[in-house]
Amino acid sequence: MLEQMSFIIPGESEQIALIDTMEAESVPATPFAFSVSKEDMDAILRTGGNTANHRLILAAEFSKGKPVEEMTQILRQVYHGGNGMVTEHGRISAWYAEDGILFAPGGSARYTRIAQVMSWEDAARRIGELLESGQFISVIELATAPAHERAMIAQRLWYLYGDTTTEGKAFLPSMESIRGGGFPDETARLAERLADPAFLSGITTEMDAFADAYAQNRHLLRFRFHNPNVLNQSLRELALSRREYESLLTEVARPAAFITEDEMDAQLASGSSMAGGKERIYRFFTAYPAHTPKEKADYLKEEYGIGGHSHAVSGSDHSSESHDGKGIKLQKEGCPAVQLSWAQVVKRMDALIARGRYMTQSELENISALPEKR
Repeated sequence: MLEQMSFIIPGESEQIALIDTMEAESVPATPFAFSVSKEDMDAILRTGGNTANHRLILAAEFSKGKPVEEMTQILRQVYHGGNGMVTEHGRISAWYAEDGILFAPGGSARYTRIAQVMSWEDAARRIGELLESGQFISVIELATAPAHERAMIAQRLWYLYGDTTTEGKAFLPSMESIRGGGFPDETARLAERLADPAFLSGITTEMDAFADAYAQNRHLLRFRFHNPNVLNQSLRELALSRREYESLLTEVARPAAFITEDEMDAQLASGSSMAGGKERIYRFFTAYPAHTPKEKADYLKEEYGIGGHSHAVSGSDHSSESHDGKGIKLQKEGCPAVQLSWAQVVKRMDALIARGRYMTQSELENISALPEKR
């Protein structure tokens, strides 16, 4: 059994060096000496991803027999940001990139030259193998996966119904019988009804008609972020015959976790919580003549102010960022909190800007002429 490890933030003089950790730009790496084991990759697939209930989601999706190409698109949505875990082999980092999952020993994987890349196609195949061998999801989770899928669809369907106009509701008469008791009770009843083949067939037919009508009349919905066609596809998939899996796991072991260097840098590169803050920070940090580190720290204190937000670390549901006069604090469920002083934030931002990792190319091309905050 691994002991919970404390996460120690290095001193200011080590901050830029940390961003270079494991990049080994001047020394060729020995592949076998720095490889991440298959077992550790499996552990990250099982417990990483940063999407709540991701094992239940994937068990349901894989059970539909979708082709690998389609599953890779789903994996890209489920796995995002990064994860850090402590296994019997030490600290392991993962970053979910466009071309696949990057794995590396240590605290960073995103820009590390020795990172091992598992393509999304290989990730889909491996998760499929783990499901087949009963090594991906626990017995209890596997049993609840169908109900979880119906509950998630019920929430989306009820949100859509709540945002339809009177004219739009006329296309969905089956939903009227669900009303009463407030959102939790209504979505729970709807989820139960979706298990009834007759009700499912009826509501799917109604959604077909609604989707066709919405394509011609966008005023049927008060808000345009809903996608009736995608929701209707989810309803149709509920009626598919499913592949049945078994599990050998009474519970899924969760290794000790930590917030990776990649996640810290990605959060800092998102800018302050104020509109235009990222552009203003970049302008101040790249001004000529250059500002001193203290001036930059004082600027960040003023720019950020006091506040914070959720879903801050890799978009995880159970993560947050908060900032005050002392600096920035990052929290993520299951991980030791990370506290960065403003001096440490300055070091990191300077390094990110120097390496071209703070602003994207499109952001650089579209920097607007905003007044600097004094």
